Amino acid sequence: MLQLTRAAFVCTEPPEALDALRRSFEAAHVIRLPGFVDPELLELIRQTVRRAHFSEREDEGFAREACMDHNSTLGLLFLVMNDPKLFDVIRRITGCAPIGSFAGRIYLMRAGEAHHRWHSDVEGSRLIGMSVNLTEREFAGGRFELRHAGATDPEWSFANAAGGDAILFRIAADLQHRVTDVEGDVPRIAFAGWFQSAPDFHAVLKQGAKSAEKHEVY
Repeated sequence: MLQLTRAAFVCTEPPEALDALRRSFEAAHVIRLPGFVDPELLELIRQTVRRAHFSEREDEGFAREACMDHNSTLGLLFLVMNDPKLFDVIRRITGCAPIGSFAGRIYLMRAGEAHHRWHSDVEGSRLIGMSVNLTEREFAGGRFELRHAGATDPEWSFANAAGGDAILFRIAADLQHRVTDVEGDVPRIAFAGWFQSAPDFHAVLKQGAKSAEKHEVY
């Protein structure tokens, strides 16, 4: 079991199982992690999403989506996703360089209102991408697809995953991915982001604490 809970990341998989995941990832550059978010945490996230405010965001024309404004649940997710034990397992599966932190967002894609074009996510210190399905009902379209740059068709494609399932994929200049257009009335909701070599998460926390102390009013 590889699972994210409200308290921490839990790994009960034996070394040989992680080695098998490593071989699969090396072959395809992408892998699915079923049940990555445990049911209790998944329900907490969904409750927050139902009442949250979303703001439109566009990234240089290749991605347009509505992102959930920061709140306490998103803060909790950042804390548990920046667990050093999780970083160790991600490195074991992907063979990536040392991870300093995870950064991401919760986004929503509706039919006709959002799009993801082919892109690589190569920027700054990003190493590995992750997307977790949070949608409560089955949605149509919204497939995650991966290809080598220059290829005409996707070499790897995932349809609607179960709630809490995660997709882990390599970030490299010669790899491109996209999410196809959503169809129908049910929007696609996901928690997505990147494991990156920098900044170091603990350094970010310390800097934030110092900033809060500086602005505290007595």
